[in-house]
Amino acid sequence: MSKLIALIVGAWIMYCSMIGSYDGAMAILAVYLLLVVLDPLNKKRYDRRKQSYR
Repeated sequence: MSKLIALIVGAWIMYCSMIGSYDGAMAILAVYLLLVVLDPLNKKRYDRRKQSYR
């Protein structure tokens, strides 16, 4: 699923850059990068909680 989202985001960035709307491309890239950076942090926290209950 994440590969599909990455493909869609890449296509949208390419479309925005082709029409010259760089602010749209940068905004969606910033949101996607935040999701990519914050997702592993959330998983690590969940794994720690899961191990402490055992």
